[in-house]
Amino acid sequence: MIGLTCRTGETCRIDPTAIQRVESTPDTVVFLVDGSHVAVTESVAQVALRVRDARAGDIVACYELDRGGVVAPRALQDMLSEIAESRSCPVAGQRY
Repeated sequence: MIGLTCRTGETCRIDPTAIQRVESTPDTVVFLVDGSHVAVTESVAQVALRVRDARAGDIVACYELDRGGVVAPRALQDMLSEIAESRSCPVAGQRY
């Protein structure tokens, strides 16, 4: 799940696999596969980074579990940061 801020100021959590598309017209709107949509304060780029981080975290967790390791949330963040640094990718500043 990724954390986003609705235009009303409330926070919400959205499953990244439920996102169909994100548009900026001028407000950022997240369209979900069920046909609903949510206007958020984050930019399209910020939403994309959060989706990327969530998916990368899932991949790292699966990799570690497959190797028989124990998956700790802090360790996942550290691994994700290392991967992003090695590929010169920006990492979102906070965990969601």
